[in-house]
Amino acid sequence: MTRYISPLRYPGGKARLAGYIKHLIDSQHPRPTHYSEPFCGGAGAALKLLTDGTVDHIHLNDADPGIAAFWRSVFTKTDEFAARVRAADVTIDSWRKAADTYAAPLGKDDLELGFATFFLNRSNRSGILRARPIGGFEQKGKWKIDARFNREALAKRIELLGSYRDRVSLSQQDGRQHLQSLEALGENVVAYVDPPYLVQGDRLYMDSLSSEDHTELASVLSRSPIKWFLTYDAESRITESLYPDHRCIQFEISHSAQVRHLGVEYAVFSKGLRVPEFEGVIGKGDYLWLTV
Repeated sequence: MTRYISPLRYPGGKARLAGYIKHLIDSQHPRPTHYSEPFCGGAGAALKLLTDGTVDHIHLNDADPGIAAFWRSVFTKTDEFAARVRAADVTIDSWRKAADTYAAPLGKDDLELGFATFFLNRSNRSGILRARPIGGFEQKGKWKIDARFNREALAKRIELLGSYRDRVSLSQQDGRQHLQSLEALGENVVAYVDPPYLVQGDRLYMDSLSSEDHTELASVLSRSPIKWFLTYDAESRITESLYPDHRCIQFEISHSAQVRHLGVEYAVFSKGLRVPEFEGVIGKGDYLWLTV
């Protein structure tokens, strides 16, 4: 299995949490066979858990029209999408067309919008959809726009994922609505909730959440009968006002937005979730329980 499974790049991508999530899923009684990401983005952890056999079925949801169109294209129009990747003209002119398509998604079909989103993700700095292209518009930097656009390797990832299409459910809902839609699965699902950051979320994501949205998400999760855990940027509001009655741990994780560095985040756990002992949320490094 290739080291990278998701075709998308994400700053602070959570694929590296997959090992811990597997440990967490294995600790539940009964053991869930479904796994959901209501704010899936690059879906790095979900795809690892699916392809390594940890879960039987994954649910990928994202409210961003471009991200949702991308995943629908990957799993329902696999061959056509892979062909577009292999034939991609990775230039500034193509970048401008993709940026225009992503900014005005209405009326675009999934292949057009999904590929534009993918193109921006692979050609922008740190994979941020609203960022500038690698190397700048003048292409005078050390790295050029196609530095992260290995056509053949990316096409093969897409073809691999397409072979799992019968074990993937896709949706384009508000994350809160998606969580409510999972309730019929009961104890047979675990949801990993990774919403846009409280701070700088509007810079990194098209569908960032307002303060009221974050509060409503906390309310939905607190009432939800399913098992879930959540990660956020390290903000005092998490433990003081949003999730004061839930277990919360502070942990370190590598981020790559612009410059790779070790960031600090919080993880919050639902009351019905068995949380196993561990060296750290990602297997090593410093961690600190804030509430238990």
